[in-house]
Amino acid sequence: MSYFLTSDNTKIFYNEAGNGRPVVLIHGWSCSHLHFQNQINELSRNYRVIYYDLRGHGISEVTDYGLTLPRFAQDLKELIEHLNLKDVTLVGWSMGTSIIFDYVKQFGCANLYKLCLIDMAPKIITDETWKYGLYDGFSYEDNLNTMVDLNANWHKFAEGFIPAIFAKSGCRDKNILDWAFEQAFKNSPHVMIRMWVSMSSQNYLPVLSKITVPTLITYGAESFLYSNKNSEYMNREIPNSRLVSFPRCGHALFMEKPEMFNEELIKFIEE
Repeated sequence: MSYFLTSDNTKIFYNEAGNGRPVVLIHGWSCSHLHFQNQINELSRNYRVIYYDLRGHGISEVTDYGLTLPRFAQDLKELIEHLNLKDVTLVGWSMGTSIIFDYVKQFGCANLYKLCLIDMAPKIITDETWKYGLYDGFSYEDNLNTMVDLNANWHKFAEGFIPAIFAKSGCRDKNILDWAFEQAFKNSPHVMIRMWVSMSSQNYLPVLSKITVPTLITYGAESFLYSNKNSEYMNREIPNSRLVSFPRCGHALFMEKPEMFNEELIKFIEE
């Protein structure tokens, strides 16, 4: 178990397993590196897998500053520099994909090898410029109501949100849900609220065409959060990208079908 200190004096947990080409796993909002356990175990057979907890998440330091996606992208850059990683493959789930977008926006793709994006939109608000936001129709008013609910009672919000990340026809297994609830309830409400504000204010649509490395776009065919049209749009806009749909999966497709996900990711890295 290791920590590194960011340029704004925040302790970030990270760990690594295996040897070979570096692969960095970036978890989503309200989650931690533990959600990637199936990927860590499999990928570390052939790759140097680096996994970490975003600030305010997991066992990284909880702060009341730096709770924005641009800062989270800066943290990622500093982790890469701390470990002197070259030709990195970034794997981002949900908000982890947003962090990748912000990384590319700020720092470009010079030190990157490949990207894997897991069930996320470049913009979660639906308006006259973008039709494929969260829930395939998430207005500014919807977002305001969500922030009110988040602020009122984080645990109650999580109780409704967590089941929605899994496909109804897939693995809404009680043990998995109980574990996911337990992980979510550990979060500090102020971090969840601040990061939701940052996520909902971003527009990464202009970033898509600036991604210059091969990109694997994955989505759950039964994702309640994002429609297939969002992923198809990104596939058209990101040069040299490939799209893979995961049947009977939702937003957490890499947890719902870990063997299929790992196989697709390894095949992509090796291409």
